[in-house]
Amino acid sequence: MGFLCGPRIYKYDGWDFEIHSFCGPWPLKKNGDPCKRAGRIFYKMWERFDKLSEEEKVKYCLGGGCIAF
Repeated sequence: MGFLCGPRIYKYDGWDFEIHSFCGPWPLKKNGDPCKRAGRIFYKMWERFDKLSEEEKVKYCLGGGCIAF
């Protein structure tokens, strides 16, 4: 048995973004590719998202994380 892990993908406040375990949050384009830059507006949204409880964050999760195989 093993695990395959990837970043969790979220949709919050009009933003699609991933949260990687050691790279942190990063915005995504609508097609799922990473944006070239993460600016001030993205990080202001991230601050609001980060203040949510873990139960609230789960509501905005689209997928990702670890799966066992």
